[in-house]
Amino acid sequence: MPLLALEGIRVLEVTDGIAGPYCAKMLADLGAEVMKIERLDAVSMTQRQWAGERVETSLTVEDTALFLHLNTNKKSVAVDLESADGQSLFRKLATQSSIVVESLAPGRMESLGLSYNSLKDLNPSLVMTSVTPYGQTGPYKDYQYTELTVFATGGGMHREGIPERHPLKYGGEIAQYFAGTAAASATMGASVGALMTGQGDWLDVSIMECMAGHPHQIGRRAPFAYNGELDPRREPRTSAAGGREPYAVGTFQCKDGHVSFLPLGPRMWPNIARMIGKTELMDDPRFNSPELRTDNRIELEAIFQEWLDRHTRAEVFEATNNAGIPGGPVLTPTDVMNDEHFQERGFFRELEHPEHGALSYPGVPFGFSEVDDVPGHAAPALGEHTVEALSEILGMDEAKIGSLREAGIVS
Repeated sequence: MPLLALEGIRVLEVTDGIAGPYCAKMLADLGAEVMKIERLDAVSMTQRQWAGERVETSLTVEDTALFLHLNTNKKSVAVDLESADGQSLFRKLATQSSIVVESLAPGRMESLGLSYNSLKDLNPSLVMTSVTPYGQTGPYKDYQYTELTVFATGGGMHREGIPERHPLKYGGEIAQYFAGTAAASATMGASVGALMTGQGDWLDVSIMECMAGHPHQIGRRAPFAYNGELDPRREPRTSAAGGREPYAVGTFQCKDGHVSFLPLGPRMWPNIARMIGKTELMDDPRFNSPELRTDNRIELEAIFQEWLDRHTRAEVFEATNNAGIPGGPVLTPTDVMNDEHFQERGFFRELEHPEHGALSYPGVPFGFSEVDDVPGHAAPALGEHTVEALSEILGMDEAKIGSLREAGIVS
């Protein structure tokens, strides 16, 4: 019977924020057994509610939708890592694990006696991945951060927005999710090496560096790296002049919503003219070169918009596909969940949560042909798997677990 991709790999997770949990989530979604080590006190509750709207339930402590998303397919083990006994339990679990993912402040794991150097003495093949805003070294390593600050310091905001206004960041948590993805990829690579050589490693992942090295930023920074050419902020759409058709770049309103386009170069002009049923425009002296189409883009955009006003998103999407033009509808959350393409591929998965009921989650954006998909389970309750970890992995009996619980070491 086919195995899960990472079956047999146990991961200990000590994280907060998004990048660290997302790294561990990717490993869990591939079949690794991820044990999320959580605190017993209100800090864990805060982390479970630190962003987003709370999901109303009958529980005293409700988890946010973000927490529920970031922690599917994980187990929760509640341990007081501030105590000597809790630290001892973590070390014992680390000897029975392949990976540790942590996102505490630089030096924090060392202050708990749980640094990579101390753990590798117990488990030489252990891979530890540390995901922090600025990395484990450097003058910024102890600085506070938000998504905004790492996006800005990574260079991502330099050319976003219009010239006379302030620079902008992309919506959402792009830097942290990208860093989490990079961390998961690096962790799997290091784990392959550990399996082959028996030697683990410590991975230092900087969210700021992930943003600075983001493919989108490298593409824009390359001209400066090679010849000193700057890439300043420019007016929307006109910034595409020379490389694209600026009157048809961006997002436009149509009959029932919005659509987005990115025609790549002058070769797209005949396709666009044919798509909107205006082939005569190809011979119009106002529009017969990229420079003239840029100069007269307001007139051309009005013609383009008139066609859009008469068509729905679905009609425009079909027309762009037939014409070979990159374009697509702007889908609402409801549209995305009900989209026939996502449904046919089974991307969204419904998981049953004991308190929140049936919830739909995004799956992984890839599929295997020779290994099973992870069955999937909802995010765990705080300490839901503590007894399982202590009894099945460490071999503790009920009396010992009970004494640890009474002492406030576990819950």
